[in-house]
Amino acid sequence: MPSASFPDLTVPGTLVIGTLYADGPEQQQALVDAEFDSLASPPAGLADVSWFLGTDGETVLTLAQWADDTAVPPAGPPRYRLYRSLTEEHETRVPGCLVTAAFDVDGPERQRSFTDAVIAAQPPEGGHPGAISAHFLHSVDGSRVLLYTEWTSAEAHQEAAEAGGHDKAHELFSGTPGVRLTRGGRFHLRRTLR
Repeated sequence: MPSASFPDLTVPGTLVIGTLYADGPEQQQALVDAEFDSLASPPAGLADVSWFLGTDGETVLTLAQWADDTAVPPAGPPRYRLYRSLTEEHETRVPGCLVTAAFDVDGPERQRSFTDAVIAAQPPEGGHPGAISAHFLHSVDGSRVLLYTEWTSAEAHQEAAEAGGHDKAHELFSGTPGVRLTRGGRFHLRRTLR
């Protein structure tokens, strides 16, 4: 585990998030290293790039933060903006695991209503002690929602899932008209470029 820190999604700008697939853990790392090396001279407007390795041994998630939206390449992975976050004001724990859930949705109004419903379904007494934060990202084109959650560890997230701590949210994930869960995963941070 590198000592690099997770990206700060509350910084204004545009997020470009994409996934690649490899034939195993060594290939995951090789993909990240090749992308990192290709950005020896980052383009103007690119503020930060973080690469995460999926615990499935094959997925690589790349999160690029662009300070200047006009510099974002016109083609490529979806562009997102932060809609809402759930985080404690004085949180100091260091995330050890990223957990994502991605959804296709029927337009911007569905993005907002779905996200607001998931937030309203959170227990008032707080979530699992291993949960650090949750960020709800909306694609600029209105077609997607990405739930980006930081956890102390993959084990803490697994424990919460087995205890039923996500049941209300999962009912919304699978039962909201106009919302389709497309994928999700657990990831560990591999490298960052700042």
